[in-house]
Amino acid sequence: MLDVHAPDHEINGARDFFVHLFTITIGLLIALGLEAGVEALHHRSQRKEAETLIRREIRNNLNQLQEGAPVATTELHQMTAVLQGLQARAQSQPVTFNEKDFVFHEAPIQDAAWRTANSTGALTYMDYAEVERFSDAYKEQALLQTMEEQALEDYLELLPVLAHSGTPGVVSPEAAKEAIPSTRRVVAHLSGMLAVGAGTVGTYEEALK
Repeated sequence: MLDVHAPDHEINGARDFFVHLFTITIGLLIALGLEAGVEALHHRSQRKEAETLIRREIRNNLNQLQEGAPVATTELHQMTAVLQGLQARAQSQPVTFNEKDFVFHEAPIQDAAWRTANSTGALTYMDYAEVERFSDAYKEQALLQTMEEQALEDYLELLPVLAHSGTPGVVSPEAAKEAIPSTRRVVAHLSGMLAVGAGTVGTYEEALK
């Protein structure tokens, strides 16, 4: 808040009035300039901190996706084999299953830095092109997370297939038929996750330029 005080002596004539008015004006301009400067420094600090945290978060997510890609590929191959086995078992062919083939590794991706920067308004102080690259990366990331959640739901539907079988690894033809739709969805989601994951990696790399 800026305070303007009355003159400490009586104003005599127009000259004193304009001198006092000029003094007040200069004082106000200096105060406003200092306040704007402090605010600009604060915004600059906010922008730098938010940018650093977002870049660190994206880099960590990028490393996680790249390290997890081989695991996701293996899971896709396993579930494709499981689907083929279930289709054969549904035709009463002798097929046994391994519980390890029904394992799904969920790896949540972080977005706390992005959400915090958005909620505090720090994004408004960043370069527009940079924010756009960040936004594209997190949109792609959100799509990947959605597909991962859908795949997990379908995996959970498959667990009872083995859990309630009379003999470990042996599934009845009826249970196999029942499990085929969920298994197909898992395979589709895993395939989609690999494709979207590759796209997410690309947007991460673009955002970090």
